[in-house]
This record gives sequence, C-alpha cells and structure tokens, in this order.
Amino acid sequence: MPYKKGRSLVAAVLMVSLLGGGPVFLPLPGVAAAGNAVVDKKAMKQADWQLAEAYGRPMLDVPAGADTIMGPATIPARQMVHFIRQRNPHPKLNAPLEEVVQAYYDEAGREGIRPDVALCQALKETGYFAYGGDVSPDQNNFCGLGATGNKVAGARFATPQLGVRAHIQHLLAYASTERPKTAIVDPRYELLAEKHPELYGKVDSWTGLNGRWAVPGKHYGQEILWMWTEAQTPDGTNDSLITGFERVFAHPDDAQAYLYRGILFFNRQDYWLAERDFRRALELDKTSPAAWYDLALTQQKRGEPEASLTSYDQAIACRPEYLQAWYNRGLAAMDLHRDDEALRSFQEILRFSPQSADAANAMAIVYLRQGKYDAAGSWLEKAGQINSANPRVQANRQQFQAYRR
Repeated sequence: MPYKKGRSLVAAVLMVSLLGGGPVFLPLPGVAAAGNAVVDKKAMKQADWQLAEAYGRPMLDVPAGADTIMGPATIPARQMVHFIRQRNPHPKLNAPLEEVVQAYYDEAGREGIRPDVALCQALKETGYFAYGGDVSPDQNNFCGLGATGNKVAGARFATPQLGVRAHIQHLLAYASTERPKTAIVDPRYELLAEKHPELYGKVDSWTGLNGRWAVPGKHYGQEILWMWTEAQTPDGTNDSLITGFERVFAHPDDAQAYLYRGILFFNRQDYWLAERDFRRALELDKTSPAAWYDLALTQQKRGEPEASLTSYDQAIACRPEYLQAWYNRGLAAMDLHRDDEALRSFQEILRFSPQSADAANAMAIVYLRQGKYDAAGSWLEKAGQINSANPRVQANRQQFQAYRR
C-alpha cells in the first residue's frame, strides 16, 4: 500500500429498487460492506495514505540538572529559529518567526526564566506553531492559557509580544513568588497566586508541571525537555566536527562525548563512523537511551531493519516514554509487515501522549492495511478530533470518505 501521493478514485455502487421497498446498495465486484457502509476495497488498497515521516534526527541525552525552570538560555536564538523552520517552514504567527523567538529571549531573560526551554513549551503547545486544536493562531496564545478543552479557546492577546509575556508570567507564577517586572497581562496570574498557594512559587522544575499545566500530562515536562535536547543536536559542519573531536580527546571515558561526535558523523552521512561512536558510547553507558536510539537510526540508514528494531527496544527499555523511538519502531514494523507490532508501538505513544494525532493516524493506516475499515474510520475520526489542521489527517479522512459510502 503506497502512502504519499493521493488519488481521486470514487467507490462505484449499483443501486437497485426492490419491489415495495426503498433503494438498496449492492456492492460491485471488489467492493465490500463495512458496518452500514460500502467500501471499495481495491481503491482502499491502491490509495496513497499519508503518514508522518519517521523521526530522522539523532538525539543527545537530557543532561543532569536540566529540569529547572529558572536560569539562562543554553541554545542561541538563531539556532532555535533554524530548529523551528526545519519542522515547520510556514509557522502560523502574526509576526516574523525571528521576532517571536527574540520576544521569548527578551521576556524570559528579564524574568529569569530559561528562554529556550520556555520556547520549546510553546512549540509543544502549538505543534511548532501549526496549531489545530482549540486555540487559533490569531489569539497570540502560545501556551494554551485558559484553553481548558471542549472547544474553550482560552485567552487572547493583542500582539505576539504580549502573548509571549503572558506565557512567561504564568511560568513565573509557578516557579517564584517574585512579582513580574512588567505589568501583569497573564489573566490567570492572580488566580494562581491567590487560589493555589500549594502551587504559587512552589513548582521550580519542568517535570513539576506534569498534571498541573496540562491534564493528564503525565510526561508533559519530559516532552518539553526532549524537544529542548533535540534542538541542541549538532550539525555536520567542519567546525562542529572539530568540536566533536576535541570533546572526545578531552573526555575519552565520557559516553556523551562519543554520542556528540557520532551525531556529527551521522549528519555528514558517515554512518559507519557514526555507528562506531554510538557503540563506544554504549560500552561506556549501556543505559543511555539516546545512544540506543541513534544507533537504531544508523542501522536503518545502513539497511539493517531487524537490528534497528532491537536497538529501538533497548532505547525504550531505558526510557519507556521515548515517543520518537516508539513511532520509528512502529514504522519499521510496518515495513517488515508486522502490523500487530506496529499497532502496539502506536498505542504506546497514545498511552503516554493521548494528543498525538500522527499516532492515531498511523493506527488508522495499519487497520486499513488489514482491511479493518470500521476501526480505521474510528481512528481517523479520533485523529481529526485531536488536530483538525493536521494535513495528513485531513487528506486521509477525505480519501477514506470517498471510498466508503
């Protein structure tokens, strides 16, 4: 079953009038009934269903002590701009991306909040500024302030700058009892300060926001930190490579030094050298989830799908909520025609992150491959409820409806 380019086949149905009754739909050859609907099986099999691509960027481990909300930035603003554009070339913003990113560095820096991690929280909340949930781009609400679900859109701000300021002020309310240095624009700041003394100034870590900023949000803070770590991944330039060699020479017994250099080799498409460094990192630290994950990526590049599944399993054993590893594992299982394994992988993503439209969409496509059209339709509907603006989900739902009458 192909997955990318769409076709416009429409299911053919023969309508026959029965004596004394209304119209009855009889399936033509190659057309099957699913529930009360009629499905064109041939069209379903030949259709180009769209899947989110596998995560292809190797990652570093989250360093110890990285969980604090307060502190300076680690990643330069220009690097964050590049990181965002790689994932969404056309962010839905009411100001240039560079201005919004700089606003985070200005506003967060003023209040002592880590700008780069706060920005990653905004990326998580908005889907890299693609939106698609209850909050719309025109609200300039980058962190879901007041968006409590059930179509409640939440707060609205006149400018992106004010939206960023409100986000930072709300973070400050959790992390510190010190009042903001600018006039309060966060509509929920005083509510938190007055009505929730158990939270006001008492949540100083990103993982402390789990189940508080977002519900259920069991791994909310971890997902933000993983995104922040991903944004730090080095590129493959010569200057970066020199830095990578210097780190290994300076710290020959540090697994993270080999992991860093291995990523550089990977980004230069030197996969043999990358694998060697990732294996050396694992010799030094077998509990590094990023090293196992990066090894799996490298094995896929080298045409070793079975080995990559084993490495993904090791990464997941080290970090059970490793969403990128689960997703890539699911796609790899699909390529090997192990649909039940693929379903389990995507189900695990939804267990840890119920708002993953791409995982729900992938579930639907596996069921389509199996000819389970009712289940496929249910998962496509679920994916649309999670993110109505997801272009893959939109295309698949339209195509599914065309072939199922």
